[in-house]
Amino acid sequence: MKIYRVDAAPVSIFRDYPSSYTIFGGICWAYRLLYGEDKLNQLLNQYLSENPPFLVSSLLPKTDGNYLFPRPHLKPLRVEDNSLDHKKLKKINYIPLDVLIKVLEGKIKNEYELHRELDKKSVGKSDLYERNIIPHASIDRVTGSTEGSGELFFEEITAVKEFYLLIAIEDEKLEEIKSALSLIQDIGLGGNRSVGYGRVIFGEFKEFSEIEKYFNNQNDRFISLSPFIPEPATYNLSDSFYEIFTFQGAVDNNYSFKKVDIWKDKVLYLKEGSVLKVKTPKRFYGQFYKAKEINEIPIYQYGLAFPLFIQEENR
Repeated sequence: MKIYRVDAAPVSIFRDYPSSYTIFGGICWAYRLLYGEDKLNQLLNQYLSENPPFLVSSLLPKTDGNYLFPRPHLKPLRVEDNSLDHKKLKKINYIPLDVLIKVLEGKIKNEYELHRELDKKSVGKSDLYERNIIPHASIDRVTGSTEGSGELFFEEITAVKEFYLLIAIEDEKLEEIKSALSLIQDIGLGGNRSVGYGRVIFGEFKEFSEIEKYFNNQNDRFISLSPFIPEPATYNLSDSFYEIFTFQGAVDNNYSFKKVDIWKDKVLYLKEGSVLKVKTPKRFYGQFYKAKEINEIPIYQYGLAFPLFIQEENR
């Protein structure tokens, strides 16, 4: 697979932070509109047969032309060093490419060494998005005002800063996925698209050769650039470092699934930046999880890792 970097500029607010599974879902709906349901099913069957034609990372921040990556969860090691403000350094969520490369080459092996490197480079905290609350008014159709059944209410929204995506993809699917992202610019991404949320402009696909070898040269330990649903018995969890969260997604009901229960099963994810020690080697990691079935139509939750493999053998 080749890895491409796609810059993106949000031009509206979002209902929620669009994670990798939101991006994947948006691509699938756009793919269905462009190529039809049969071809979408062919695409999904490749994931079910553990032969995915493309993988997507989380949204990643870029500031002043610098591309940042999720901070890896490394082995905790606290050394008495009064020159380091560990509390401050712990709050850094994203790291620059050159620091990531040192982790992937095995030159940074633990949290203390990472803190030393971040302090030396004066890397500061970088946030990808902000949450806020905005007022809305629902209008009574009889009175034409907020009187009667109308009301004032508040909604939590997400403002996403400039970001980029990484897409690992087989050549034969490249043009189709480019077209799907182009359509997403018109239809929006995530919830509340009908009222103008989720508008984003994507840039060109540019090869990102700097990290491609760490994706393709598989080893027994990797850092994931996307949240993923762990498979049973695949990892040595006692030698892995990760953070977990649970998520319950909703089925997009703008199309064929109106007036149905929209909630999928709740699933457990490992956060991006998690570092996993592999016990059972596979070609791809994570799960393409069947989270619901509506009218005998299976609904899937995207939960595949976007792995970068640590190359050093003696860690």
